[in-house]
Amino acid sequence: MTSRPAAPRRTDADRAPATRPLPLLTDPVRVPLTGLGHGLAAQDLATHLATYGPHRAIDDLLTAVDEIGLTGQGGGHFPVAAKWRTVRESATRSGRAPLVVANGAEGEPASAKDQLLLATRPHLVLDGLAETAAAVGADETVLWLHGDAHLLHVAVHRAVAERRAAGLREPRVRVVSAPAHYLAGESGAVVRGLSGGPALPMTRRVPAAVEGVDGRPTLVHNVETLARTALLARTGAEAHRATALVTVVADGSRTVLEVDARAPVRVALLLAGWPVDVEPAAVLLGGYGGSWLPWDRAAHLELSPGALRAAGTSMGAGVLAPLPAGACGVAETARLTAYLAGSSARQCGPCVFGLAALADVLERLRTGDARRSDVERLRRWTGEIDGRGACHHPDGAVRMVRSALVTFARDVDAHRRHRPCGAAHAEALLPVPAGS
Repeated sequence: MTSRPAAPRRTDADRAPATRPLPLLTDPVRVPLTGLGHGLAAQDLATHLATYGPHRAIDDLLTAVDEIGLTGQGGGHFPVAAKWRTVRESATRSGRAPLVVANGAEGEPASAKDQLLLATRPHLVLDGLAETAAAVGADETVLWLHGDAHLLHVAVHRAVAERRAAGLREPRVRVVSAPAHYLAGESGAVVRGLSGGPALPMTRRVPAAVEGVDGRPTLVHNVETLARTALLARTGAEAHRATALVTVVADGSRTVLEVDARAPVRVALLLAGWPVDVEPAAVLLGGYGGSWLPWDRAAHLELSPGALRAAGTSMGAGVLAPLPAGACGVAETARLTAYLAGSSARQCGPCVFGLAALADVLERLRTGDARRSDVERLRRWTGEIDGRGACHHPDGAVRMVRSALVTFARDVDAHRRHRPCGAAHAEALLPVPAGS
């Protein structure tokens, strides 16, 4: 095993304690439903340091990560400290240097938080990547991006060149282009793609932290996780403030904002511009593999992980998508299920046949052409698909469909009785990539 790379040089000023929590973003940012649009400026290194200050020397970053209970922000929300320990132990046992991967291939069409961080705060992500590499003893890092994310590639390559010119002592960053499909950001697909295979989820269950890219212990972190690590390396656990970075999808755009983790869903929507005197019918929480919740249940639900777990849900990909009153939840669910079915890896029966069957029945339900037993079929099939896929992709689709059958129960019954609502054929509210 190679020795741990040297940490960035520090001065006495670097060791000054932080006096306040540091934000990921300073203000909400509104972007189009697809892509990021123009007018977003990436912080250069000088602006980055002026905004966030230099690194603070922390004796044991892993302990600080453990103390604040940091979890991965890519959707799985697995404890970060546990993954770091597994990587370090696996590297010691195997004698192979670990690899740290920054996963910037945000496959969730409704989310823009990771893209925005890379486009406007690339140095914060790269700081976290370097700090994490030092913490686990990695001498190489990778930044995994969708190949068609041109704006992000420009921002990242520019930032990497700035850091090299500044003489920062940190592991080399290799930027790798991934296919631009939904599952390319799944951690198994990242490992498989970097090992020379197709960027599709792996069917084997050996954790990447034990045996990942080319057999090396591999730590795959979402870019928000790395940005939060960079903040923690500056403030220490004592100045940490728990926040949630969310994308609110409403009014034909996506708004990315950072809110206190104790803030309820209602407050996040208001901060994103949702009218104060208008109540949505429901909210899709977590993204396309998340859960529909009726407004009376979602409105006052805190965004903290504990509160969400207690409610049987999670932030998933960090998406809040309010469904306006009068819109058709059945139609939105049918379209999203068809998208998820078309985005499958096609490596197992639940993906190839199960999701397609769900999508077909939901489409009949949307148009009012459902058979008498179709709703019961949906309930039965979701039970048969759940947990049986080669990856977790079918499980997310099942979660979303099951929640829709409960949240939109009256609408589902009306559609089943061949009485679809007037909004069933309206334009879709939630985005899916063109051609899906």
